[in-house]
Amino acid sequence: MHKAIAGALALVASGLLGLSPGSAAEVKLISSVGVKGVLDLLVPAFEKASGTKVDAVFATSAAVKTRIEGGEAFDIAVLSPAAADAFIEQGKATGPRVDLAKAGCGIAIRAGMPTPDLSSDERLKAFLLNAKSISSSDPAGGGFSAITFTKLAATMGIADALRSKMIYARPGEGAAPVAKGEADIGVGLISEIMPVHGVVAVPLRPDDPATFISFAAVLSSAAKGSDAAKALLAYIQSPAAKEVLKAQGMTTP
Repeated sequence: MHKAIAGALALVASGLLGLSPGSAAEVKLISSVGVKGVLDLLVPAFEKASGTKVDAVFATSAAVKTRIEGGEAFDIAVLSPAAADAFIEQGKATGPRVDLAKAGCGIAIRAGMPTPDLSSDERLKAFLLNAKSISSSDPAGGGFSAITFTKLAATMGIADALRSKMIYARPGEGAAPVAKGEADIGVGLISEIMPVHGVVAVPLRPDDPATFISFAAVLSSAAKGSDAAKALLAYIQSPAAKEVLKAQGMTTP
């Protein structure tokens, strides 16, 4: 395990949360799948240290927004900053929002393969056209990396050529088919690729702000009196949690 991750989880177990084991409670967390890899590490440690059960549900940021707009109950939501601000304005969440991290889009390749040079559009275009199959979530589902990749392919004039190569996976799992040998390369956020064993993440246009997405957290107005929800929100913005975010390829404020 990465030293930063191990250290962060140790801090949770040592009582950073301010909740004692046995203080039974339940927290509903609805989150963008872009931070699933991080929360999969942090949440079990939080549950063990606090005695709190976290019911975590993951979807694309767009889907999280839609579910909350549709009336789905939650205690904490992790989604886009714009959506977080909108829910605060609507009274569905309490402010201020917590800015967690930013993640960029990447290409998943099998571990051990030569790292491709994607430093120019021509090299990226040749690399994609040479791939026999490309896995990604379905852009129709609203996933940021899938939509960004689709727009990029169209801009480069290769959308039609890539269409027959595409293999659609579930949101956040664009790297999984690569790890299983079912696709040559995959598309996803760096934070979604890095936790997958057997693959390596290669940044896609790391100097282009349009290939990055930010994540923020808010507390539901209905949960403002919940000590457990407040403790989880405090933890996911703690220095220890930031180390885990960084270890998963994200940048933090």
